[in-house]
Amino acid sequence: MELIHLRILLALKRHGTLSAAADTLHLTQSALSHQIKNLEQRLGVTLWYKQGRSLVLSQAGRYLSEVAESVIATVDSAENHLAQLAKGKTGKLTIGIECHACYEWFRNILQPYLRAWPDLTVEVTSRYRFESFEAIRQYKLDAVLTSDPIDNGLLSYQPLFDFELVLIVADNHSLAGRAEITPDDLRGETVLTYPVVRERLDMFRKVLQPAGIEPAAHIPVEETDIMLQLAAAGRGVCLLPEWLLADKSAKLGLSGLRFANLPIGKTMYLACRHEDVGLEYLRWLVEHAGGTVAVEAKRIA
Repeated sequence: MELIHLRILLALKRHGTLSAAADTLHLTQSALSHQIKNLEQRLGVTLWYKQGRSLVLSQAGRYLSEVAESVIATVDSAENHLAQLAKGKTGKLTIGIECHACYEWFRNILQPYLRAWPDLTVEVTSRYRFESFEAIRQYKLDAVLTSDPIDNGLLSYQPLFDFELVLIVADNHSLAGRAEITPDDLRGETVLTYPVVRERLDMFRKVLQPAGIEPAAHIPVEETDIMLQLAAAGRGVCLLPEWLLADKSAKLGLSGLRFANLPIGKTMYLACRHEDVGLEYLRWLVEHAGGTVAVEAKRIA
């Protein structure tokens, strides 16, 4: 038994004539009749009989048409779902977060993203931090937010937005108000960073270590909000994306300072498999990312 047989019986049940059923299925009447006769021979039952100018389903035909109702509905639903998956309109997105600041940005865009893709299941995880490439390769992740791309040719890195890292200090800090600072200004400071090895921390690899400076103290902090509150209380300074100040600068009394002749610009990327680049729900993130950061930047200004 093939799907075309079920579709024919369903069309006959709904329309009652051979010609109407044939038109609905874009078949000739003879082709339609031939398909059912072959099925009747294989099954050993009669599926329809003529009653005047109409066709009436037999008991076996009515039973099989009821089966067809369920089967065709399921198949049509599956085909539609697969078509939506192919277009990137539905499915499941498991997105990895490789940097702490990435969480802050994704949190800002999450609600409009969920509204834009109501049929998409979204899972956000940091479980595979620093092992995201392998997780994507093994299909444990579909995409990763990262500011440190690995150019191995096996993943597509789509730029989302550019940003600059600034030194964040309390408004009453001795450095606050300075037009520019230097790494040497941090010699006696306590630096607050995320709990990551120094080799991956921009505070050390881009600011302190190239200048040969060891800070007075180094305090790892898990949460961005806690780090900013510690900085606001004068318990240390931290290096974070400038747009993170949008919500906190006025409320907590924080200032962002730039280093003289040491611009620390970075780019946030969405990494995914090459074959997934065209998925619409991933393209949406790429197309709308910059706008979200622009809004935050205006709020700082």
